Amino acid sequence: MEKSLETHVEELMLEHGVIGVLCVDEQGLALTAKGTANPVNAGPISSLTESAKKLYPEIEPQPVICLESDACNLLIKSQDKVTTAIHKVPS
Repeated sequence: MEKSLETHVEELMLEHGVIGVLCVDEQGLALTAKGTANPVNAGPISSLTESAKKLYPEIEPQPVICLESDACNLLIKSQDKVTTAIHKVPS
């Protein structure tokens, strides 16, 4: 039996350095948000992944988008019909 989305997110939150997880559907609506992830950012996260697909349409699977700052690193990956954004403490 497949694990639920919530179970996957809970497991991600236990990974070293992860402080937030946001999952977004194809329409840019938040499916779940934990930790520092804010569901208000679901639309912009979805928009970033759509822009990346337009920049690199020939790359499959879609690449991971990484945004870095002094406060946190944000890793964004779109797979199947769900986009996942992971907030991590900078290393």
